[in-house]
Amino acid sequence: MNKNCKLVCFLLILFANSLLFCSPKKTVKQIFDEGVEYQLDENWYAAAQNYLEVVNQNPAFSQAWFNLAECSYKLEEFDLALTYLQNAEKYEKNNSKVQNLKGMILLALGEKDKALEVFNQVLAVYPNDIDAHFGIAEIELYNGKFTGAELEYIEALKRQTTNRKALLSLALVCAETGRFTQSDKYLRQALQYYSGETEVHYIASVINVMKGDLKAAELQIRIAIEIKNDYEKAYELLSQILYMQERYNEVIDISDYLIRRNRSNSKAWYIKGIAQNKLGLIEDSIDTWATGLSLNPQDEIMRFAMEMELRDSLSLEDFRRSKHANFHLENARQYESRYDNAGAVYEYQRTLLIDPMNSKARFAYANMLELNGMYELYLEQLKFIQENTPDKITKKVSDKIEAYESLLSDTLSKKWNVDSFYLDKTRWNIAIFYTDETNSFIHADANRIAALAASDVFSGIAITSVKSQVTPVSSYSEAFKNARNNKFDYFVILSVSESDEDITLKSSFYSGRTGTEISKENFYSTGNNKFSTVLRRFRNSILEKLTVKGKILNRNGKQLLVDLGKAENIVENAEFKILKKGSVKTADSNVGLIYKESDVVGSLVITKAGEEISEAELTKHGFYDRVNINDEIILVSLPESKGKNDANGNAIDTVPQADEKGNPLVKNDVEQTEGEKLVLEIRNAVEQPSIVQLLRNIY
Repeated sequence: MNKNCKLVCFLLILFANSLLFCSPKKTVKQIFDEGVEYQLDENWYAAAQNYLEVVNQNPAFSQAWFNLAECSYKLEEFDLALTYLQNAEKYEKNNSKVQNLKGMILLALGEKDKALEVFNQVLAVYPNDIDAHFGIAEIELYNGKFTGAELEYIEALKRQTTNRKALLSLALVCAETGRFTQSDKYLRQALQYYSGETEVHYIASVINVMKGDLKAAELQIRIAIEIKNDYEKAYELLSQILYMQERYNEVIDISDYLIRRNRSNSKAWYIKGIAQNKLGLIEDSIDTWATGLSLNPQDEIMRFAMEMELRDSLSLEDFRRSKHANFHLENARQYESRYDNAGAVYEYQRTLLIDPMNSKARFAYANMLELNGMYELYLEQLKFIQENTPDKITKKVSDKIEAYESLLSDTLSKKWNVDSFYLDKTRWNIAIFYTDETNSFIHADANRIAALAASDVFSGIAITSVKSQVTPVSSYSEAFKNARNNKFDYFVILSVSESDEDITLKSSFYSGRTGTEISKENFYSTGNNKFSTVLRRFRNSILEKLTVKGKILNRNGKQLLVDLGKAENIVENAEFKILKKGSVKTADSNVGLIYKESDVVGSLVITKAGEEISEAELTKHGFYDRVNINDEIILVSLPESKGKNDANGNAIDTVPQADEKGNPLVKNDVEQTEGEKLVLEIRNAVEQPSIVQLLRNIY
């Protein structure tokens, strides 16, 4: 009986195995159809795997190549998408769907002109092709022409009055331009026709966030999650909406859920950290950001948030300062290897801001000062190391300190008995404000972090005092009132828009005295270090508008001592006007200065430029000698060799650079040392409006 049972079991196993091995293999059509199901569910990786299997078995399956290109496009692998599409094009060259996708891929790769040519060719043959209109609309957005984009979407809607993409795109474009009544009209139509579709509710939530209606935004995003409970983007948006409502514990709960699902989700680590920070959990927020940065070191906004907290909250001896400062130290070395001195100096300064006791960074920074002929500053850095980390001073360094002390025994500081490193050189007071409008769906509170970071990049620039307000302003009038009451020379209102690939820092620059708008600029960058790049470009844009001005420190007959030197790009034969103390004001509606001619008391020419102070020869103005200590001086002109201070003949880029009319006199260091090639690349890069990534993902 026992043997019979065993025999029956054995036969059953054999039978089951025979069924398994004899089960029919999936056909190419079945694999393709399964891929389509994955694609409809936005499971791009699984869909791509199926399509690859299809084209391996049947290389002439053009639709599989096309769908494979679509998946790669959705994953933002644009070069790969173009390669796959070229295979589809072999078999369906005149297919408008293939050509339209080609145009969209070219556009994503920055080839606007080629993309436009493709779309126009499609419309020449098929005038009612909706996708070609969508493509041209996106090009219009890249060109900053929102009206042109809107017209193209309207053309698409005329040809298909219930088209989902046209309705959602129009709703987004109208919201982006502040026309929320029109936006609501298109959104209502989309919800009427496509209620129950996840993406429609997601876009509805985005638009309500832009409008400032957080309750409606939360309702719509929760509907999206109800429909598709594993929709990661929806959870990310919900966490931002809750953060804006100051529901920080709920933000942390959602972030933990997202992290459990995908540990590499740096957006979840970032927003969890700022929520913890808002709750006063400082140590927890630092640890959270540190983990997030270990997974995504290029998330610069998260890094800035963490570094500012490190500096404010941790003792100088805390090992975490050194640990996180090493990131900037390594960046500095990379800049040096590319002969980009300005980039290296910036990163060494960031290192020392976080970890002032970092002797490696201080030695490296000191060596750059020595290389640039700034020997007094070089000696100060070595003395700092000697006093604070004496174990790092070798006999060679000690001998160098002694040699430089002897060499610098006859400096202007010694001659005039002035400690030049403790002079108050502040000449410009600038305020930075931000609003609570949402332009970024990547980093919550991005405007606040950007404003704090924008003031932070001016750290160590003695001539300027730049302060940011911790809380947002409700309007321009509030910012102006604050700036005027606190006697700021200028104020800036900043905002940030970003996608996963690029960032734009938007700046409006105003007179603090009159409130007049002086300039409006956008600073755009893509690739690695994009946030620090836009911050540095913003800083240089501000500095090149500021007049070089100082004051008279001392006088001996016609010989004057002034508080400007090589550190401010001042060279011998530079010419200045001398004005009565307190007589100079900022211009009413432009950069530059205004004053009464009667307040001009003389002029001077620099005869010996030191590092922090200089000697000058006085030229009297009029019959009477009215020049006094503390009178103000403003730069009139530099000689032909202007600004050639460092070893590469480049001007220092962290000082004011304009004459009395606000005209830049010195070549911008970032433009040169980061390489003309890099600057050209940045200028030619295709700037994406913040909604382009959203529009691209609507199907």
